[in-house]
Amino acid sequence: MAIQRRAIIARAAAAWAVATLQPWQAASAQQAWPSRTIKFVNMGPPGTAPDTYNRIYAEKLSKALNVPVIIENRPGVAGNIASDYVAKAPADGYTLLYTVSSSFTVNPWIYSKLKFDPEKELRPVSPLLSQGAFIVANNDMPFKTVKELVDYATAHPDKLAYGTNGVGSFLHLIMELFNQSAKVQMLHVPYKGPPLIEVVSGQIPLCVEPAASAIPMINAGKVRAIAYSGSHRHAQLPNVPTISETYPAVAVVGWHGVWAPIGVPNEVVQKLNAAVTRITQTPDVQKQIAETGSEPMSASVEAMSTLLSQEKQTWGDLVKARKITIE
Repeated sequence: MAIQRRAIIARAAAAWAVATLQPWQAASAQQAWPSRTIKFVNMGPPGTAPDTYNRIYAEKLSKALNVPVIIENRPGVAGNIASDYVAKAPADGYTLLYTVSSSFTVNPWIYSKLKFDPEKELRPVSPLLSQGAFIVANNDMPFKTVKELVDYATAHPDKLAYGTNGVGSFLHLIMELFNQSAKVQMLHVPYKGPPLIEVVSGQIPLCVEPAASAIPMINAGKVRAIAYSGSHRHAQLPNVPTISETYPAVAVVGWHGVWAPIGVPNEVVQKLNAAVTRITQTPDVQKQIAETGSEPMSASVEAMSTLLSQEKQTWGDLVKARKITIE
């Protein structure tokens, strides 16, 4: 009888211990992560660069973790829709965000009515790849170098137009940083889509375009490359100088990464970081990234957090100085 009572008490104590755990702890007590489908919420529509890269990683991650990994596209508002969705998702490690760094380093400064707090509701998991942009011009324009471009812009204040994919976009901020460093003022013309074709046709003289889409047009002779935004010359176009060779402050690239809801346990985040890092460092993934004009990028969770803080401060200073806002 005493033995039976002890067994009942032991079972009751065990049940109480599980009941008092946090939801994710209770789940962990029953089943280790991951044990079911992981969903990537992607900030871009199907066929865009974020979606394409995400599918590469989803396939590899599924094999690495031995669970299905699916993609759900939630495009719009520069990544804010996807970010807001994941910020409010269960913090169990099964809903992840794939977006670009500007969602965290730029958007908080330029969108006055964000529905979520990027720093308080989402946590970094791992960066994946980085990509700079080229300043390209119509072939009939009289300038061929950064100096000639600045001289022309100086002689035509607020007249020389450049196109980007929107106000407050990473490409727009590159040119605002360039304007600030060179002490010139060019006319920004935001487009709903890529403006490159308008430069080719001569509808607009200049634009700043991601390396992936700019390089084929440059190599085909459709546009003239003036400079690259990264800190070093692009491997595929080593004869094109960087902007920073003339203006050291203009050495910037955008990058893609993975985030999770803030409450996801640290051990899950670290496991994800390790898996993603191993995928990035495989030769076939590095080759696929390089073929699209990007560079593989890996970092610890802590290093990614530091980088985000540094870039957020840099872009925040610029946004305030240039008075860039979006309602």
